[in-house]
Amino acid sequence: MGERDGDRRDTRDTGGAATPDLESHLGTALRVYDPDPEAERRALAAFRTAHASGRTPRTRPRDDWRPAPTRAAPR
Repeated sequence: MGERDGDRRDTRDTGGAATPDLESHLGTALRVYDPDPEAERRALAAFRTAHASGRTPRTRPRDDWRPAPTRAAPR
């Protein structure tokens, strides 16, 4: 994620629009998606059933991105 030796690409924002090639790839990706209404209905029903049961799984610490609680300073 940082700069490496020999990796000195120009990363300045030029404010230009996306290239036509990028736009065509994004457009193709969006058009390829063919939702399955029955699968979405089953997934939603399963979620609602699990949520209504009242038993929600605990969040693993590595999945909890909330800020850590601050501790009081020792006296």
